[in-house]
Parts: sequence; C-alpha cells; structure tokens
Amino acid sequence: MKKFLLFVFALSFFVSSYSQKYVQVWGDEFNTPGLPDSKKWDYEIGLLRNNELQYYTKRSENARIQDTTLIIELRKEAYMGAAYTSASLISKYQGDWLYGKFEFSAKVPGGKGTWPAIWMMPSEASYGGWPKSGEIDIMEYVGMNPDNLYFTVHYEGTNGTGRQSSGFNTTSIKQPYNQFIKFTMIWTPTKIEWYANDKKYYTYNKTAIGSKTWPFDKMFYLILNLAYGGEWGDQQGHDDTKLPHKFYIDYVRVYQLQETAGPFSLEVKPATGGTAEGSPVQADYAAETMVTLTAKATDGYEFEKWENLGFSNPMTMKIINKTIVTPVFKKKNEQLTNGDFSNGLSAWGNWSETSVSPVFTTNTIDSVFVASITKPGTSDWHIVAQQLGLALTLGQEYLVSFDSWSENPNTMSVFLAKNSGDYGTYYSTTKSITKTKTTYTWKFKMLKPSDSNCRFSFGLGMFKGKVFVDNVSITKVAPTGTATLEQTDGIDVFPNPTSGEIVITSQAFEAFPATINLYNLQGQLMSNLCKNQSIGYSQPHRFNLKEYQVNKGIYLLTISTPERKITRKVLFN
Repeated sequence: MKKFLLFVFALSFFVSSYSQKYVQVWGDEFNTPGLPDSKKWDYEIGLLRNNELQYYTKRSENARIQDTTLIIELRKEAYMGAAYTSASLISKYQGDWLYGKFEFSAKVPGGKGTWPAIWMMPSEASYGGWPKSGEIDIMEYVGMNPDNLYFTVHYEGTNGTGRQSSGFNTTSIKQPYNQFIKFTMIWTPTKIEWYANDKKYYTYNKTAIGSKTWPFDKMFYLILNLAYGGEWGDQQGHDDTKLPHKFYIDYVRVYQLQETAGPFSLEVKPATGGTAEGSPVQADYAAETMVTLTAKATDGYEFEKWENLGFSNPMTMKIINKTIVTPVFKKKNEQLTNGDFSNGLSAWGNWSETSVSPVFTTNTIDSVFVASITKPGTSDWHIVAQQLGLALTLGQEYLVSFDSWSENPNTMSVFLAKNSGDYGTYYSTTKSITKTKTTYTWKFKMLKPSDSNCRFSFGLGMFKGKVFVDNVSITKVAPTGTATLEQTDGIDVFPNPTSGEIVITSQAFEAFPATINLYNLQGQLMSNLCKNQSIGYSQPHRFNLKEYQVNKGIYLLTISTPERKITRKVLFN
C-alpha cells in the first residue's frame, strides 16, 4: 500500500511539474535565395481592396529572398492598368492555424502612403463576409504616422453597424522603419495577446456573446503584404519620391502549445468519401514525433481538408498533444462547402443593406437553411445569404443546382460575383420561388478571367416570412449534358416560359438606359414595354404581358442599349 501511494505521489509530482511549452510546428527562415517557397506561400494577384494603388503580382521584382530575408518591394511602374506594383504572400491551405504563438522579425518601410501588414484571415468564411468571420492584424503600419505600430482585431460587433474593431497602437518604438522588430501574437481559445520586442502591448479577451465578438475559433491563414495608398494609407497622400519601398521579413515562426510531456495517441476518424492514415503507425508517439497524414478519396469524391488542421495532402505534422484527425471529403468537382447544411451554417454567412434596415434571422432546421424575414427590403440584394472563397476558371462550365421553397412566393436572385475590388457580378439569374419545394438546375460558363475568391449568393430581400434552401451545389462539368445553358450576355429574362409576368435584370451593378420591345415571329412590333428606362442588377423590370394585351404564343423580346441589341425568344403560355 505504501509503495502504491509513493508511486501515485511520484506520478502526480511528475505531471504537475511539467511546464507547458510552445513547440515550433511551421515556419520560414527565408534562407534560400529566389522566389518564396511555393509549398508554404501563394500570392494574391490584382487590384484587390481598400482602393489601394498597387497591383499585386507574382514576380521576383516584387517578392524575393535575398541575404536570408524576404523582401516585398513596392515599385512605381505601369502594370495591368495600375501605376504601382507590390506583392501579397498568403499561407492559405498551406499554413492554416487554430490558436498558437506566431512570431515574426520584420522592418517596415517609411514614407507617406506605405501600408505594410502582417495579418490573418479566416480560411473559410464560417460566420459570413468581412468582418463577420474575423480579421487578426498582428502588425500594421502606415507611413503617415511614422512612430505608430497598430495591433487590431475586426469582427461584426454589437454596435449595430455590422463592423467593430478592438486594438492598440504603440508610439514607444521610435523609427520602426530603421530597425527589425520582433512581433509576437499569442492566440488561445480565450484571448489574443500582442507583443513587440517581448513587451506585451494589448490583450483582447473572449466574451460570452458569441461569434459577433469572438469569431476567432476557426482556422486562419497568414498574409504578408505591402500596400500603397488606399482608404487608410492615403489619408495624408503618398510620396513617390521615396520609391521603391521595401518591407523586410527575416523569419516567420508558428508554435503550438504542448500541454503535457507525452507520449501521445493519434486517432484518425472515419469519414464519408474516403479513408486516411498516419505514418509511421504506432500505439503512442513521443513528443515532437513527425507523422505524415495521407487521405485517399473513393470514387466520386475528392479530399477537401483535415478538420481544424489544414488542407495539404499529404500533410506532415509534429505530434505534441493527443491528436484526433478527421479527414473531410466532398463530391468530386464540388465548389461549395456544406451545401447540404449538414454542418449547420458552417461556411455560410449573410449580408444586408443597412440603409433599409431589413429584419431577419438565419438558421438551419433538420439540415435545411431557413431565413425568417419579418421586415423585407425593397430589392433582392437587400438581404443576401452567401458563401465566399469560391474559385471560378475562365472558360469552365459549371452546373448549379439547389432546392428552395417559401411561405410566401416571390422572386430570388442568384449570382456569382467578385469578392473584392468593384465586387462586380460574373453571372446572375432570377428564380420564382413558390410554396412547393422545387429543384432549380442550370449551367453557366465563366467568361471572365479566373478568380479564386468569388462569392455565391442568394438575394432574399423581397421575401417576407420563411424562405427555405437546401442541397446547394456548384460543380465543374464538361460542356455537355441535359441541363439548360443559360444566357451569358449579361441580361436575364425570367421565367421563360411564362404564364404572363416576366422579370428582366442586368448583371451590371451600374444601370444603363434600355428600350424593350416585343415582336412576333414575323418581325411585327406587338408592344413597346419601355423606352430609355434604367436597367441594372438592383433595378429589375417586371412586365405583365396580359396588361399589354399580348396573346399567348412565341415572341421575340429585344433589349436595345446604347452599345448593343439583345434578342430573346419568349414563350407565353
């Protein structure tokens, strides 16, 4: 008995004496000259956000490793319609993290107009569009305030504006543009802390409100970028005489917390659509053992991610705690996540037009999306349910389908659009939603340059009461099949065939004048529906053919604009 008590005492002393520690699990020392490591970093491309002046490229002129340091260079040069170029490196799907310690050594560039940043964005927009799914700014700097460094988080908040921030700016580190500074951010399930040169400057604590103030319980990825001008950086103008500017990053290191001494178990959960295994296979693993996870999809499926771990396959990781791995597979060529709402509203969010203040809630009931609208807007887009981060490829055809029904019939717009820049629409259509559950299926072809950050949205702003959506899918397809290939010239006429009413909309956000006429098949004018009236995405035109004394039959509908004339065949039955 005494021996047993002594053993228990010794064991408890060993466990309690173990000091938790952060173990490095990922990083980049930037020791290899040339372009950044493609296994760790990808690039954002284009004129992206905040009305900034630079075009982000994937070129050594703008991002390169030199003298064991990553250099992001902002240059004044005409490029793709912009007057400046720079780079923005992201670790998305190659370095995605839920909690940890993140450490960087960096030197910012000075000069008015500069806006370098080290920050994090959610790998999936689980709570909706920015800032509902959160943003973590590990460090921001703007050249107009030369002795200030900013540490901030952004989230939806509770002040009614739909966006709120919390943060701190330090002025105690003078001339940061003349020195390398060690920036550290520690992110736990209950708080986020910011340090500079090992001094803590700010803490943001989790509240009991939920995702409106703490969307920071999902995976985020890293961004290293140097912007120029924009809504913040250009508030006092920009000084081109100092160009080019260089943002130096000496290293990036990511750590996760090891809570006990080990050894640790590794469990791989079963999943629909495939199998997964870890190598080497052991009953238990000593701390910091390297394990390679490999997922294999079955026919008709493809690997999507490791739940809360990352997106690489195979993926190599350090075992530093008891680890449960869940592979996630999706139907092959599926572009959406959680389209059957089996995981609630995960990956789905909503947006509304604050100027009209619609009142609504969204949730799921029995794996069906439900929008309960007590105060509608006056246009479809005033209430939007959406998923962000879709990739569309130039020239690729896609098959779109979903089920929907509503308590009170009305029209719903469905559109795919940019998620940055001018937020322009790539494709839109209008569907009549009735009380009967109906499956809507069609094809469309991407006719604009490829975009890896699109948004797919349902416009619900005209409804009152409950609207139901289920089984949403967008898949890549070959240009064959039985589904109807919808028109892609930017004008939508729906429904067609019609029992009387037609709705005409444009995919363009900016309205333009249009004259709309109806002809019979012999080319005789039957009715002028409108003359030089504005038509646009937010300005649908509704016509009841019965009011124009048009008989049932087949007609040619012409839409004449200052630039072109579009003809549609319309069946009135």
